[in-house]
Amino acid sequence: MEHLRNKLALSAFLFFASLFFTACQQGYRSATKVLMTAYAAGAYEKAADIADKNAQQYPSGRDSVIYKLEAARTAQVSKKYKVSIGYYNLVFDEVRPYLDTKAENSISEGVVTTAVNQSMAKYKTTPGERIMLDSFNAINYLATGNNDAARIELNRAADWQQNAVARYAKEIQKEQNAIRKDAKKRGLEEQAGKVPDNVKKAYADIENLAGYENYQNPFTSHLRGIFLMTCGTDDGDRSNARFDLRQVVATNPDSSIAVMDDLATLENSQRYATPPVTWVYFMTGLAPELEEIRLDIPIPVGDVHYVSAAFPQMKLHDNYIHYLDVRGTDGTSIHSTELVSMDRVLGSEFRQRLPTIIMQEIISAAGKAAVTYALSHSNNNNNTANLAGSLVGILYQAASTSADLRSWRTLPKEVQLCRLATPEDGILYLTAEGGRDLGTLTVVPHESNLVIVTMPTTEALTPAIMSIQLTGERAHPVLTRTDISRTQEEFEQ
Repeated sequence: MEHLRNKLALSAFLFFASLFFTACQQGYRSATKVLMTAYAAGAYEKAADIADKNAQQYPSGRDSVIYKLEAARTAQVSKKYKVSIGYYNLVFDEVRPYLDTKAENSISEGVVTTAVNQSMAKYKTTPGERIMLDSFNAINYLATGNNDAARIELNRAADWQQNAVARYAKEIQKEQNAIRKDAKKRGLEEQAGKVPDNVKKAYADIENLAGYENYQNPFTSHLRGIFLMTCGTDDGDRSNARFDLRQVVATNPDSSIAVMDDLATLENSQRYATPPVTWVYFMTGLAPELEEIRLDIPIPVGDVHYVSAAFPQMKLHDNYIHYLDVRGTDGTSIHSTELVSMDRVLGSEFRQRLPTIIMQEIISAAGKAAVTYALSHSNNNNNTANLAGSLVGILYQAASTSADLRSWRTLPKEVQLCRLATPEDGILYLTAEGGRDLGTLTVVPHESNLVIVTMPTTEALTPAIMSIQLTGERAHPVLTRTDISRTQEEFEQ
């Protein structure tokens, strides 16, 4: 009788837990779908409002970081710089402990994710996302005239890159060792060490997504280079600017056509006589997203030989404008050059994590199959209880079998670059492939400027455009640290 009561209690727990797991998964996926529908259509203000509400609804918890990243990026595209800075700073505060001290994964998280699914872990971002987080926040500070804060953000981006080189692969290996140890305890060591052929086939398409050496991001290096070139204060800054731009060319040789003029300026004996230049970053397309696929995997548990397991599969977005032409009123026209492919950055990181993801999902599926088998066979004298237990186990298995699909969706697919002398009248005309008119913008004449043009899909009606003055006296007030501190207090409340 006691055994039956325990079995019924476990069945009840699993039944209600399955409802909870289903609701949790659908919440994030539904919210992200609504957000991306607006953003992909070019409804930037609407997307920012949606993302802001999502972030405020989930200020803490396992999904809070990803909601805040989307809120920060969409606010930035909508020129709500104080809001964007606030969210980026909150994300940095959450992930900062992983920079050089705190381990990425804990034992308690490992237990939960194996028992349920990997989306139960707190989202901590990837190295590529962390580098972009601080790179984008540097742009926010440049837009608000706070060069000191922009310098800090660019230094942080460099710190994340160095941290990835030093720790990322080791963290992955450490996690894999822990999973293998857990599998051995469960008697599933053989299953954990073998990837089924159908799973291998599902990931064949990402084999060619090679990242940049040592987690380099040529966009971040270029941004830091032109910042130090135009806003630097001494010879050391100029020397570092030269190093960063050389790093861009070394990492992505195809970008040299858009970088060599600046390198020539920095290496010239009259290096302080920097001509007024306007750099245009074209942030085109959408970063890869993760989709769920379900595959049968061999699990020898009782009379069960195969179970369904859920895996994340990377989907690349091909609906994007392939290039941008920027023309001045003097007729000079510059064709954009790719600085960085975020497909490559995020794809290579996904490939690194994939063996861990697969191994953990196999162990998780095996554990759930064992629970279901136990519930349906542990009481030979009560077929009704066994049947009820079996049904609850199947329901729990189906509801909790879910892939972790979280990623920073509003990142661009590519960042491209146009570099041209600032026109005398400050007027620039933007044209996309096929001669599509993307509008006209004005930069500050006789000064160096930075322009960011964002176009998430070909269906977006218009691009989002940011124009930032880099040199000379600025017409609008600088956003001070006091302003940012006040913003942070508002968010924390």
